[in-house]
Amino acid sequence: MRLFSTFLMFELAIVTLRAFGQEAKHVSMHLKNGSVIRGQLLEANPVYRLETYDKSVWVFQKEHVDTLFTEKRVNPNIQYKKKGFVHYTELGPLAMSNRASNGVTTSAFSFQTTNGYKFNQWVYTGLGIGGDLYAVQTFVPVVLSVRGDFSSKGSKIPFYFLEGGYGFNATSNDVDNVRFGGGATFSAGLGLKLLFNDNTGFVIGAGYRFQRSSVAQLGLEELEDFNRLTLRAGFSF
Repeated sequence: MRLFSTFLMFELAIVTLRAFGQEAKHVSMHLKNGSVIRGQLLEANPVYRLETYDKSVWVFQKEHVDTLFTEKRVNPNIQYKKKGFVHYTELGPLAMSNRASNGVTTSAFSFQTTNGYKFNQWVYTGLGIGGDLYAVQTFVPVVLSVRGDFSSKGSKIPFYFLEGGYGFNATSNDVDNVRFGGGATFSAGLGLKLLFNDNTGFVIGAGYRFQRSSVAQLGLEELEDFNRLTLRAGFSF
């Protein structure tokens, strides 16, 4: 009985491997009448059976087919935007150990929305505004954003981002003799855009974020620098 069970499991493994090995290929079929059809090749003998992206199944006699090429599957609903208006909304933590003047270890959360114009694959400029919520201080950064894509093909688009501007201090203060001030802010990093419809997609990114602030108390002003690893996720269109 044990031998039979082992043999059965072995046969099931062989069938599973064959099933994976026979997965339909995505092809580009060029017909002799000049038409080109792309889809999953379900059958190649005695006729060609092709399933297009909308799940329609087409059957072609071999004498009607000129050439057949294997290619990477592409979602026809995805259209890479080479230029035009682009919007980003992103949020996530600002992670790294940092202590404020009162010795409190600060944690932070950030969100930002950016609107701008894409000139080409490599250059996008926009104006961004958001909120950086630290444990002891709150900032409203207004930044000039520069971005660019490392690729213009496929549904996974890696990109870079550079941002610089001023972070206005919006900390609520209950102590009369303490005043919080804002300062310069900048960030830089890399990300990945996952397109799912037209030019709309999810974005994830990571990089470095700097924020300068000041604390004035009893006539003395002390500068504080927040250095963070920025982790963002959001969407773009």
